[in-house]
Amino acid sequence: MPDWEKVVREQLAGLNLGHEEEDEVIAELAGHLEETYEVLRRDGLPEREAVRRALSQVSNWSDLQREIYCARAKENVMNPRTSRVWLPSLVTLTASFIALVAFGHLGLPPGPLGSRPHYEEWSSHLITGIKTGRDTMNEYTVWLMVLPLVGALGAWLSRRAGGTLRDVVISGVFPAVAWLTIVLIVLSFAASLGPGVETLILPVGPVGLIAMLVLVPGACLLLGVLVYHAAVKRWTRSVA
Repeated sequence: MPDWEKVVREQLAGLNLGHEEEDEVIAELAGHLEETYEVLRRDGLPEREAVRRALSQVSNWSDLQREIYCARAKENVMNPRTSRVWLPSLVTLTASFIALVAFGHLGLPPGPLGSRPHYEEWSSHLITGIKTGRDTMNEYTVWLMVLPLVGALGAWLSRRAGGTLRDVVISGVFPAVAWLTIVLIVLSFAASLGPGVETLILPVGPVGLIAMLVLVPGACLLLGVLVYHAAVKRWTRSVA
């Protein structure tokens, strides 16, 4: 019996994949040829004829090599982790940022995160940006109302790509994680970034800043994820 892996490796000498990936492809194809060969031998064919017929399954090794390379290249571009977590997370982060900027240009009163964050304006709101009075509906509070939809969008994209519950939750609340990273960096270097940054932080303090940018938005995003998950679960049960 021929060494099928050696035969396949010689025929696919120019495959140009990574070492482990190439070994995987060759082993899989060699196993298929060997299985075919053994079936033909059990049917009573001589060894040489069985080898010839097994190899005849591949009509053109060059075309097969090209197809394998293209298929593997596509898999590397969009692996499961990317489609289930990173892409939905990027969408939710972008959507949350665009929403915040958009509301800053709709003429709403500036909230704690508004496009015009002066000291007096910051001081006129609680940590969450909600306070009874004429500015209760401001850029920040309207943004918070939209975030559950953003979280649900990320959860939907992740689930559609086959993500687990953990992937779905991460994709939905990812903007809060990104904001937390940014806030921690800003707080770490606030002194060296200039007095303007310290002025923005002063009215609410570090804890208030984390609450406004991370905890409260994160809770809103998570709410959207949980509502979406519950709706899908209920719909699945009704269909079943």
